[in-house]
This record gives sequence, structure tokens and C-alpha cells, in this order.
Amino acid sequence: MLKISPILRLYRSNSSSIIQRCTQIQMISTRNLTSGDNHHDYLSPYVQLPYSYAFGRSQGNVIYKTLGQLMDERAEKDSGRPFIVSHHENIKKYFGEFYEEINHLVMAMHDHLNIRRGDVVGIWSSNVYDWIVIQYACLRLGAILCTANPFYQSHELDYAIRKGEMKALFMPGKQSKQNEVNDFFKIIRETLRNKSENEELPLQLKNIITIDGERYDENDFPSNLQIKTFELYKLKQHKAELDRSIIEAVLPDDPAKIVFTSGTTGRPKGACLSHFTLANNVSLIMRQFEINGEANCCLPLPFFHSFAGVLGNLMPLAFPESQIVIPFLKYNLRDFVECIQKHNVTFLFATPTLAIDLFNYVSRKNHQLPTLKAVLAGGAAVPEETVYQFKATVPSCTDFRIGYGATETGPGLSGNRTDSSDVDKAQTVGQPIDFVEVKIVNPETKHLVKIGETGELHTRGHHVMISYWKEPEKTAKVLQNGWYNTEDLATMDERGYIKIVGRTKEMVIVGGENVYPREIEEVLHMLPSIEIASVVGVPDERRGEELCAWIKYREGVPEQSHEELQEFCKQKLAYFKVPKYFLTVDDFPMTPTRKQQKYLMRDISVEKLKLKKSTKK
Repeated sequence: MLKISPILRLYRSNSSSIIQRCTQIQMISTRNLTSGDNHHDYLSPYVQLPYSYAFGRSQGNVIYKTLGQLMDERAEKDSGRPFIVSHHENIKKYFGEFYEEINHLVMAMHDHLNIRRGDVVGIWSSNVYDWIVIQYACLRLGAILCTANPFYQSHELDYAIRKGEMKALFMPGKQSKQNEVNDFFKIIRETLRNKSENEELPLQLKNIITIDGERYDENDFPSNLQIKTFELYKLKQHKAELDRSIIEAVLPDDPAKIVFTSGTTGRPKGACLSHFTLANNVSLIMRQFEINGEANCCLPLPFFHSFAGVLGNLMPLAFPESQIVIPFLKYNLRDFVECIQKHNVTFLFATPTLAIDLFNYVSRKNHQLPTLKAVLAGGAAVPEETVYQFKATVPSCTDFRIGYGATETGPGLSGNRTDSSDVDKAQTVGQPIDFVEVKIVNPETKHLVKIGETGELHTRGHHVMISYWKEPEKTAKVLQNGWYNTEDLATMDERGYIKIVGRTKEMVIVGGENVYPREIEEVLHMLPSIEIASVVGVPDERRGEELCAWIKYREGVPEQSHEELQEFCKQKLAYFKVPKYFLTVDDFPMTPTRKQQKYLMRDISVEKLKLKKSTKK
């Protein structure tokens, strides 16, 4: 088993003393996001003026329980409420039905797959109902769920299976509908047939379970591997009585999930998150966003990522009146809008790119989304103009809020509240969630910077990962004394509101001046003709680096000349922040979670502009 880091001990010992140091308590009345009848009070964060340190105070408490315990509590209180709708599969389940399925699967995994507490189980699949069944069963059994990107090709899948030490893998079968996303059968055969010995990362895979489609034959894989194959629907029919001792053996500090980072700067790292982190993150993040009443929550984001895979999938455990809605198998705007309309979606999880796509499509097709009340956006920086445009296009959506975090932070660490001002909601990622510490430091000295100054954002608390799975050296680089270094550049105001300026590695140094691309992007988004603007640094012989802006124009809108764009920027920005280059594009290199891959944009810019490559990484 993993050695649990001292994060939790640090958090528990420090939180009470921090609260005692607070000199002023500001009580703010807030209103429920979906119901005007529920009210509660919360404490504004403690801020150690004049420095950029904030602690999320609370009148509540943390949850020291496993996710399996939360499932039992939900079943006892209310098993008859709708739990999940999968629009593209035409499936609707109540929690009682779902609870029975996961208990059957738990015993089948124990009896047939020989999965025990602490074993790693992989899932390589797109967004389907059974993805959630598998996740809940693993959490209940005490197995560690390791999520794999459904777009992985052979060498990527091989690394995930080996690095994650997967003992079993759930994936689509032959003739699966998921083949429109990827050729799963071809890739798994190629991965296992091309198996080479690797002493550092030996193959531990013993079982492959098909989620849908046709079952694999054991002869499909090399005989020396002795892979056994199963079908999920048959495992879910296993009628053995649930062994309570199995469930009760799981501890809140046990590892629950391994979620691989995007891997944009090398091999992906597996952030290992505990039951304690997941239970509290979903509870306290949703409390920050005040999801207390009925809410139909649409999850268009990929489940292998922690935004939808944790906050979305686990939300009904913390808030039984919520129902999760899966809109599509593969990203499709028409199906997305149809799902929102058909299932009366009130709450939406979104990335900035998805939000932009949605309001442009709705505007272009003249669709109405009258039930949509609120959006929780995250996963990447959200242009301020996007917030205003979305609310103008979807008038019923009176609440568009931005959350912030990382795979390594469970994933959420801050957010705006209902009565945060529109300016705060548009320009900041809010305040620290309950019981979370945030500090902004000088990247070199690690000393606290003062309010309003830019520095590197570090955080500590219940939300921080245990470690990178089997990566002690990489863990030590980002996790010291319980503090996780996000490598994001940010500022904090005197109320504890945080504004993300950019990434440490994305900062561009133009003639000795530090430039943060986010600032230029915000200015460019003021132009109504521009749908998306993104800025990267490119090498320059004279000034070290220069700025290159990628511009995607709105459909049917005339493009502006580069001279016009430069002139507009000159009126808003210091001379060294004005981009030297502009590239008009139809799209951007994206990760499957719809994040821009700026390292690829930088390389493409250098090639298109015929510049000399730099050694900057």
C-alpha cells in the first residue's frame, strides 16, 4: 500500500489555529442556486493582510468517511429518487437500482476477478452509464480505479496499464458502439501482442472485461499472458450476498483513484487521490456553488478527467436531490442541445471551449434553453467576455461561475459563491473552498507576495493528492510540507479572491519584461469579431521572445487585418505586450478535455512563421 503523506495531519493540526487567528468574521447570506427557499450563512475566508494568504473558514465540517459509506447512507435515506440519465443510451436509473447493480459487481469482482482492497482496476472507455457503475463498485470494494483516456493509442495505453499496475481492465468489446471514438479492439491486441519485457514497469494485467459489444476470446491475446476475459453484464448478474467485512475494511485515507495528468510536457503522471479527498472535494465544492436543491446536472466532459469523473459523477452522494445526465458518447453539439432540452437540464459542467461552442451554436440555430440556470466552468482559463456572451445568449442562465483546481487537487480548490458580484464571477476563480489554504509566493524565493502582486499559487488541505503514483521524485518537486505547487501564476485581493494570470511555463519574457498571455487574450476577446484568441511566446533574436496571437473569427464575420489588431492592442496595452505576429486559424490543438495545447501551438507558430527554434521548454 502507499505511504500516506502528512498532508492530512498538517491540515487537521493547522486549521483550528488558523481559525483562532481570524480577527473578523463576515457573515454573508447566500441563496440556493436552484431554489430561492434555502438559505445558509458562510464565513468569508481569513486573509493574512497585507500578504496573499487565505484560508477557507467554515461553519461546517469535513467528512471522515469512505465513499462506500456515503453510498450506504444515500441508499438508507433515499433510494427511490432518479439518479442518472444517459441520453445517448436511453437509460434512466433510480439510485436503488443502481445500488443493487454495484453491490452485485462488487462481489463478482471479488469472487471472479480476485480483486482485493488496494488492487488497481483500469477503465478505458468513453462516457457511458456503466463507466459510473464500475467507478462506484471499485470505490466500494476498496480497489483503486485508474482511468485511461479513450483516445489513447497503443504506446499510451501500454504505459497506462503498466504504470498504473492495472490488474483488470474494463473496456469496450468487439463491435462496440464506442468504435466511433477509437478502434479499441485493434489497439488492445496491438498493445498486448507487441508486449516487450520491462523490468521497471512489468505487465500485471490478468483480466479484460468488456463493457459492451461482443466478448473477447482469450485466444485474441498471447497465450503466455494468460489473460482471462469476462462480460460486464454477466458480472452484474452475480447474486452473491454482499460481504460487509469487505466494505468495512476500506479506510477514508486509502487511495481511491489514479487520474493521469494531460502529459503535455512528457509522460503523464498519475495523481493518486484518497477517499477522504474525493468525499470532501465533491461535498465542499458543491457547497461553495450551493447545489442544495433539485438539480439536473449535465456532464458533457470526459469521465476519465477529474472534473466530470469526480465532481460530476460523485455529486449525487453529497446531494441526493441532484441527478446526473450524460448527453453523448462523442462530442456532438446537436445531441448536446437536444439533451439539455429533453431532460430539463438546470446545471452544466463546462470548459471554456465547450461554453463558447454551445452559445455560438444556440445563437446560430436560434435554439432556446429555458431550463438552464447555471454553469460551472473550469479546466482552463475562461475569457471574461465568454461569461457575458453566454448569459446574453441564454437569458435563463443567470449564474455563470468559474471554478479552479487541478487533477492533483481533487480537483477543486476555489470558486465563486452565489452572491459574488458579476465582476468577480467573470474575472476571478473565487475564494478558497472550506478548510483550504492558498498562498501566492515569489517563484524564486518562495516568500509570500503582497496583495495584488503576481506570484506562484500554492495550496494545502484536504483536497491535495496523496502523491504521484509510484513517482516519489516527481512528487517531491511539487509537494513540500503538504503544500502543492500548482505552477499557475495568480494574484489575490484583500477579500481572498484569486485571479489566474497564466502558467509559470507560459510566461513570456519580451526584452526582459514579464508578459502573461492571459492579459493579452482578455483584450483581444473584447473585439466582437473574435471567437477565440490565444497567445503564445515565440523565439526572437533581438528580444529573446515575442508574442504570437492565434485568432479564430466568428462564423460569417469579416476578418480584421493584423495592423488593425495591433492598433487595437496598442490602445489597451503597454508596447511590449502587443503581439508581433497574428495567425488566423479554424481550430486549436486540443487535449480530449478541450484544453488548448500551447506547447504544440508554439511549435506550429515557429514553423509557420519560419523562425529559429529556441531551447525554451
